Amino acid sequence: MQRWRELGERVVYEGFRSVRKRRFELPNGEVGEFELLELFDSVAALALTASQEVILVREFRPGPLAVLLELPGGVVETGQAPVEAARSELLEETGYAGTLHEVGTLFKDAYAANTKHVFAATDCERVSEPELPAFTEPVLLSLAEFRGHLQSGRLTDTDAAYRALDFLELLA
Repeated sequence: MQRWRELGERVVYEGFRSVRKRRFELPNGEVGEFELLELFDSVAALALTASQEVILVREFRPGPLAVLLELPGGVVETGQAPVEAARSELLEETGYAGTLHEVGTLFKDAYAANTKHVFAATDCERVSEPELPAFTEPVLLSLAEFRGHLQSGRLTDTDAAYRALDFLELLA
């Protein structure tokens, strides 16, 4: 498999999220144009208390129009280290802090130009009230309940959750 030759790109929409169209010459000589979602780099943290409860965030998600239980996470600000973003998002959304372990990075999507940094947070303790109480609510699940939640498909960071559980050797 060979890499396609990029011919150019143009911005279709510019905002919090941007859309670009990139043109490529395909291996068969045809030209194809693809829409790419340009987002910010992000973090997602699978956070566990010392008693192995998973700390999630209940919040409304505008894409699926549903209230979901999600991993704490969010935007990596310009100039911010991903580990600092993970620490900040965990504390801001849940009021918990713990020991952060870098698990790795993931491609967000085949048609997106950003990465998701995955962390596992262990031995988490409640150290403050969440900073966004009107928008989010921390929820604790047992590992068994969390595995069931993962299998339900009602989590937007399923890839990060499985990757962190594997890192912590907690998949089974």
